[in-house]
Amino acid sequence: MERLYTIKDVMNILQLSYTTVYAMCNNGTLPSVKVGGSIRIPQESLRNFVLDQTKGGN
Repeated sequence: MERLYTIKDVMNILQLSYTTVYAMCNNGTLPSVKVGGSIRIPQESLRNFVLDQTKGGN
């Protein structure tokens, strides 16, 4: 099974605030799932987000 990250995990990985990551999950910018009332971000969603936001390079 794919790894699921918490908002705090993603905060540390992307060096963003809790509010920013939470908003990205809420508005669909960063696809997430609710598990027992907690938001979790699938590893593949985070990877795709980073790749989509990457500019330039090969």
